[in-house]
Amino acid sequence: MVGATGGIGAEVAAALAERYALWLVGRDETALKESAGTLPDAHCWIVDLANSDIPDKPPELSSVDVLVHCAGVFQLGSVSETDPTAWRELFAVNLFGVAGLTQSLLPALRAARGRVILVNSTAALGPPANRVAYAASKTALRVFAEALHREELPNGVRVTSIYPGRVATPMQQSVRRMEGGRYEPERYLNPGSVADAVRSVLAAPGDTHLTELVIEPEWRP
Repeated sequence: MVGATGGIGAEVAAALAERYALWLVGRDETALKESAGTLPDAHCWIVDLANSDIPDKPPELSSVDVLVHCAGVFQLGSVSETDPTAWRELFAVNLFGVAGLTQSLLPALRAARGRVILVNSTAALGPPANRVAYAASKTALRVFAEALHREELPNGVRVTSIYPGRVATPMQQSVRRMEGGRYEPERYLNPGSVADAVRSVLAAPGDTHLTELVIEPEWRP
């Protein structure tokens, strides 16, 4: 469970705790331990996705049933204004870290004939203007997921991308400040709804493979 202390990640971790032994992955050791303390069978693995060196996986992770990626960072900006540092940070966390961590766990996922679920964003599906680096990193994540799906399906590993619209999280509060707009949580998806989407993917019949799932908030005038 990557990004387990964020708004969406925390909800997904809680939703899966009743069925799985969890490994919570993130860079904030204190926050991870606090989250693990609220769950029945949870462990911590300290990983900074912005760092190109993914630490060796814990020996207990010889078999992984489900890998859920929820971590991500956002930056507003146009092509003319976005600093190269922002491009590097966004791609480091939103793509390179995801790819590196997934690669390190592939043998364990193959052993379990497991699933990879990537919580992406509808930014990968819509117009990228004024959020170009973020949208580009999420579009690249979509391509990564498609390649992983094609390559690993013969090994029994199934891959699903979930594309939520705006979600009522602390990150969304920051996004709205950057955009100069009001934070209106009642107009956004609840993080629990994204967690329910993850559960629905895992509950799908064995003869089905949900490759993509788009969830948008209910439109409210």
